[in-house]
Amino acid sequence: MLNKVKLTEAEMREFAEVFAYYDYGDKEIGMVPYYPGYPDRTSLVNYLVAMIKTANEYDGIYATSENREGIIILTDTTHPYLGIAMFKMVWRMARALGFRNFSDIVKKFQAGGASLEKTYRDKKKQFVQIELLAVKKEYQGKGFMRPLVETAFEVADEAGLPVIVSTDAKLKKEKYEHIGMKHVGTRTLGEKSFMYDLVREK
Repeated sequence: MLNKVKLTEAEMREFAEVFAYYDYGDKEIGMVPYYPGYPDRTSLVNYLVAMIKTANEYDGIYATSENREGIIILTDTTHPYLGIAMFKMVWRMARALGFRNFSDIVKKFQAGGASLEKTYRDKKKQFVQIELLAVKKEYQGKGFMRPLVETAFEVADEAGLPVIVSTDAKLKKEKYEHIGMKHVGTRTLGEKSFMYDLVREK
């Protein structure tokens, strides 16, 4: 299992930018255009930094090595963040986008139907969720995604839980499948905008 790390402010922004500036190709647009200011992605980067910062404060980040080639943020419903942590994260995210825009984004995510996370929560089923996975540009395509996802598997296996993830890119979906996750649903959020739900059962 990979080790947990603490990121600097610069590292948090670097990983947020890697995630925000993902190239979807011609057939998809992901969720990126729904964030305010598009095609400028500053608000999306700030939104992601808000999430990463909270995970950083509450020991939710694993890295491939001390060089931080890639990171993964996990949440575990059997060990949830403290209430104050969730409040801080939502507050930071809402401030990054503007409260009205934040509300609109939440509605757009819900437009394609219930996510796997919501389905599991409604059934009171426990799980480990991959909240964010990012690999620095210079290390992409060099096998750094696998140990990050396998760390999620190890964390989940220790507790006897499934691992779930939702991604808005078909290529990312295929990479998760290659590592051992199963695609269980696609939600259509808009023209050329999809969310793919995957699971790796215990």
